[in-house]
Amino acid sequence: MPKGIPLTEEEIHNRRVEISQAAVRLILEKGFQETSMREIAQAAGMGKSSLYDYFRTKDEILIFVLEEKTAELNERARAIANLNLPPDERLRRIERMHLQFMQENQNLFSRLSFQAQRLKVENQKRIQKGRYAFQDMVAEIIQEGIDQGIFRAVNPLNSARLLVNSIVSVLYTTRPTGTPEEMQAEAVDIFLKGIKK
Repeated sequence: MPKGIPLTEEEIHNRRVEISQAAVRLILEKGFQETSMREIAQAAGMGKSSLYDYFRTKDEILIFVLEEKTAELNERARAIANLNLPPDERLRRIERMHLQFMQENQNLFSRLSFQAQRLKVENQKRIQKGRYAFQDMVAEIIQEGIDQGIFRAVNPLNSARLLVNSIVSVLYTTRPTGTPEEMQAEAVDIFLKGIKK
């Protein structure tokens, strides 16, 4: 890590955040492969050798960014999950928040998710850990609803995957049937009520 005056863990983390933000701006402008570590160092206001004290490769920056974003999503979801509201209302709120979060970061995720698929398996698992935590949180709420007799007995994790992944069909459809917000609200409604008459 950085030489000279020792930095606290918080200071190191904050500097890594600053560097990763500079890197993301460049990557979104130029592309991942086309952005060099030297350019990232310049954008972050440091020398290339100093950059290597924080990140040895662009892949490390990529992993850091995706883990940070997933942690932010999970933190927002946990705040909703802890509210004293019925399970169905918490699910609706989490999915609204999830849609908004994905819209805010759509360009970033569409660019970086493709790059993440070529990472080493152990690094892909690191990124998946945060995604699984989000699914598990949704599954816990579904299980609460089952325990309270609000939802019928279903596999909570499989149900959570279906609900969480509905965001993909809303954000990336080429045949929209309304605004993303309207489509997501209907998707959650169908999920909670089914389509059986």
